[in-house]
Amino acid sequence: MVIIKDDDYIIFFVDLCIILVNYDDMLCFSQTTGYAVRALICLDQRRDRAGLIREVAKCANIPKPYLARIINDLTYKGLVTAKRGYQGGIALARPAGDISLLQVVEAIEGPDWIAPCLLGLNDCTSHKTCPIHVFWQRVSGQLKDILSRTMLTHVMSSTKRKQAHRRPSPRRVAV
Repeated sequence: MVIIKDDDYIIFFVDLCIILVNYDDMLCFSQTTGYAVRALICLDQRRDRAGLIREVAKCANIPKPYLARIINDLTYKGLVTAKRGYQGGIALARPAGDISLLQVVEAIEGPDWIAPCLLGLNDCTSHKTCPIHVFWQRVSGQLKDILSRTMLTHVMSSTKRKQAHRRPSPRRVAV
């Protein structure tokens, strides 16, 4: 589990699931979005070298055919570049510090990833609202803002800090 903290919210990355908590509410994105984040982190670790799908799949522990579909979506949205053939491969289209989690979520989940009504009511509009319309508009706006301010580099630095804390203790050998 990776945790990114702020004064107002916490983002957890748990088993490929992104969970946003603002101390009152919670939202979990799809496993595919979690896979996309992991793949992008692996691509960034390659620095300026393009990677093959199979290499990124191994690095991110994602099934290769599934990753190929994810990379297609990320390429279409301009987050990844792909080149076929000799000296081809995939790479980040821009630095990880310029890629927000909102861009990743929208590339994978689509532009309407957050429902206009939390209750799923079709007739809930600004003219005829459901009982929690105002609350949901505020929360969904805050969520989009948080995701737009959280860059891929924030996720990567949190992952590195976690890995540094996991260093195995030296083994004791009886003599």
